Formats: sequence, C-alpha cells, structure tokens
Amino acid sequence: MKSVPAWRMRGPGAPEVLELSSCQLSAPVGQQVLLRVEAAGFNPIDTKIRAGLAAIAPEHGVLGVDVSGVVEAVGDAVTAFRPGDAVYGCAGGVRGHAGALAQYMLADARLLAKAPRSIPLAQAAGLPVPSLTALALRRRLNLQSQDELCVLGGSGAVGQMVIQLARQIGCRVVGSAGSEQRLQLIRHVGAQACLHHEVSALARSFPKVVDTFGGPALQQALQLTAPGGQVATINARGQHELGLAHAKSLTLHAIFILLPLLNEEGRDSLGQDLADIAAAIDNGEIRPLPVNVLPMSQVVNVHRDYEAGRLQQKTVLLADF
Repeated sequence: MKSVPAWRMRGPGAPEVLELSSCQLSAPVGQQVLLRVEAAGFNPIDTKIRAGLAAIAPEHGVLGVDVSGVVEAVGDAVTAFRPGDAVYGCAGGVRGHAGALAQYMLADARLLAKAPRSIPLAQAAGLPVPSLTALALRRRLNLQSQDELCVLGGSGAVGQMVIQLARQIGCRVVGSAGSEQRLQLIRHVGAQACLHHEVSALARSFPKVVDTFGGPALQQALQLTAPGGQVATINARGQHELGLAHAKSLTLHAIFILLPLLNEEGRDSLGQDLADIAAAIDNGEIRPLPVNVLPMSQVVNVHRDYEAGRLQQKTVLLADF
C-alpha cells in the first residue's frame, strides 16, 4: 500500500466538500492497471455524485469517471497493456472504484484502451463518457444510413459525438443549441443547426430523436418524434408526463453508460469501443472534442462554474500534484 495525493469529497454536499487529501493504493492484481494520471475529464455526473443526488459515490470519495494517463504497472492477468502505454478510459469515480482526481489510479484494464495518438493525452480524458454514450445512443436507436435524426443539445459533448457517429454511417442530422455561437459547433461537425425554440417550428417530425438534457427537453423530444418513432435520452431522472409517447406509440430508450462500472457487465465491450473511437479519431473519421484544460487544483471552481451555468466547454483537469 502507498499513500498518494488525491482530491476527496468528505461527504455529499456543495463543491467545497472536495478537499486535497490522500488515499491508499495497493499494487495492481489480476485485471488491474496502475495509472499515473495525466488528466481527469469532468462530467456532469461528477456533480450529481458529489451532491448526493446519485447514490453511487466511491468509497474513498475520489471522483473522476474519465481518465487519461500512463501505465505504471499491471496485474498478472493483464495482457493488453504494459508499463509506458498511454491509455484513456471510463474507469472509476463511482461505487467500488476510486476515480481520477488523484496522482495515481487503479483501474480495470477492460475499461481502458490505448489513447488516440493524434491528440494530446490530456485531451483524451475528455472523450470516454461522451463518446461511449454517443455510441450507445447510435446502437440503441439502430441508426442506419439515410436515417433522419434530431439531436436536442447538439453542441454539447455528447451531442457533438452523436452527430459525428451518426454522420459517420450516413445519417442526416439536425442539431439544436441555445446560441448562435454554439450553433457553429454543430455545423462544424456536419449537421444542420437550429436554435432550441426553432427546431419545434420545423414543418417536420423525425423518426428518431436524441435528448441530451432531460426535463423539459424530453417533452420536446416526444413532440418532435413521428408516430411509431424512437426517443433516446441520457437523463430520464424525475417525473415525466408520457401520455404523448403513448398516444404516438413511441419507443423510449434511457442510456446510462456507467452500468459496466457498477455491475461489471459489458466491461470487455467498453474497452473495445474506446479502442474503436481512438482509431476513428486517428484516422480522421471523427473530430476529437475541443477541451478547456485546467489544473486539477481548480476542481472546486469547475464544479461551482458548472452548477452556475458558466462552464461552456468540455473541461479536463490536468494532474498538478
């Protein structure tokens, strides 16, 4: 066992419960990999876990689902990686798994892949949850070439990745955003762009709709979907009126990409999906997400800014211990 510096939550609460402390790490065994953390990707789920709104907090209190880093050591069952490999993954920060807000991290090798070679390693930390969620959305909706898709929140991290993965297989995509500046992000990844209030005014409905917000946006998604169509959401929490879904005979899909971390099912496929995403980025098939790189010592401010609506770009936290 060794003690390593880490940002830990002392309990559920406001951003200030995150404090610089330390945690104990053992040598990797079995399928485990010991990583020297390069960066942790910030995701909205981190704030929900910290605030106690999602009862899946890691026992050590170390948040950070997404990580990029360099392999330091591997367990005796690991064959895919060796010390010195640059990797990224969706590998911790939930119940049973300390996260990436630390100098070092133990991770299941099946939740990792070699990082894209064509981008900085820190930038790779911003990819796992958005890209894996987008891939799950594409699969759940069974998107095919020439399908018409509407993405509510197309300028966010998940939205940009959904658009690109749909365009990759030949879909026609409309994405919505809240400002002209954010519409440019949608156009940049190849979709028609509309302001949120304009997309409902389109004289058309869509067979397949993605909601990246939840809440009122889920109701808008139901309104935009053609009878017999499909809606996929990444935030079905709360109470929703589903009468319209019944009246239009819609299929509703809820996506929660952290299930492999929580129940250990599907871990092998998650690592392969990350490898495929890395290859697509290196081959120029999809664009990596633009990120704002901040030192990990700014984690409290990042949580504050997100909850105040001030965080406008995907953010990664560079280990600065």
